[in-house]
Amino acid sequence: MAPLTDRSPDPLIAVARAQLAGRPLRDAIRAVAALDWDATATRAEHERLAPILYVALRGGGAPAPVLARLRAAWMAAERQHLSAGPQLREIVAAFGRAGIETILLKGPLLAADYYSDPALRPFTDLDLLVRRRDRERAIAVLIALGYTHGSPGRSYAYELEHAPAAYFVAPGGSRLPVDLHWECVAHPGGSRATQLAAEEIWSRAVSSRSWGAAARTLAPEDLLIYLAAHFAIHHSLAGALWQLDLALVLERHGATLDWDALVGRARRWGAAGAVYFALRTVGDALGVTAPTPALNRLRPGNLRVALVERLQRGGAERLVRLEYLVCAALLDRPSDLLRLLISGMIPSPGWLRSRYDSHSVAAAYLAHYGRMLRILARGLYLQRS
Repeated sequence: MAPLTDRSPDPLIAVARAQLAGRPLRDAIRAVAALDWDATATRAEHERLAPILYVALRGGGAPAPVLARLRAAWMAAERQHLSAGPQLREIVAAFGRAGIETILLKGPLLAADYYSDPALRPFTDLDLLVRRRDRERAIAVLIALGYTHGSPGRSYAYELEHAPAAYFVAPGGSRLPVDLHWECVAHPGGSRATQLAAEEIWSRAVSSRSWGAAARTLAPEDLLIYLAAHFAIHHSLAGALWQLDLALVLERHGATLDWDALVGRARRWGAAGAVYFALRTVGDALGVTAPTPALNRLRPGNLRVALVERLQRGGAERLVRLEYLVCAALLDRPSDLLRLLISGMIPSPGWLRSRYDSHSVAAAYLAHYGRMLRILARGLYLQRS
């Protein structure tokens, strides 16, 4: 399970490798980063690795303006971590008083439990999971605490009816937004499998008293599936930070994971392909690998493997811009792919009105098909470029 120590031509992957290995980074990336320091810093900020890059380079090796820029990101992450803890505990305590258990996802949990310095793992919101039956009461608690619905481009009605989560913001930006989930391993097929996953993980959730009496965390196998699916589906297999999260969890728990149970759950939840591609990508980039027998059992058919490999050869930008094609390639079941195609091509009027927050069905259809045409045109352009 040990990460490789050779140099990577990608400076941010080199950052992640150094973090895993606990070794100095300056010599590993100086020749690459020095080619374009501004571009490297910009990408590090975008992929949320600026704090780690700053810690690696603060002893020298970077131009002073770039180092100051990275230091600002590191300090912002430090302040964020210090303020997020009390905010998260306040929400968990309020949920507990209402009889609502919550599972902490990503963000502060990963920062505190898997990173040597929590400030090295920035986040933009607080991800919390509640049971579907508790979601309306949980929303009422958030509203009582001063949060308001704030998903850009998506109505509250749409999220309750069709989405796995709803987004809430605090007035004035004084606190971090809250991403309230009631499904955990959700994928574009939108099938019963996502609800099954949300139901099953609660039986294995682990108490996390440091965050409050009502706080829980995912069991290690479920956490690995969740992070892998999140990286594959929501980030289209692109982004060094999401790979580092996965690698740190795999490094910590890989030797003691119940891989038979993990494979079985990933298949049952319709996430086997997503988990396979995520783990293989992390193994190739960071050298922290899953057992070959488990990967072989997760591996989809040759056609899907060839398609994803071709998309990955185009680089991270192409993966993100072709996210709909990547998502389709990750679906395990033909029925999920068919459901995805039907929902995209012939959506119901109710779905359209809530998705585009429109009282006019005709206007909603025009907005939807215009969006689909833009996505198709972008994909065709990228295939030719």
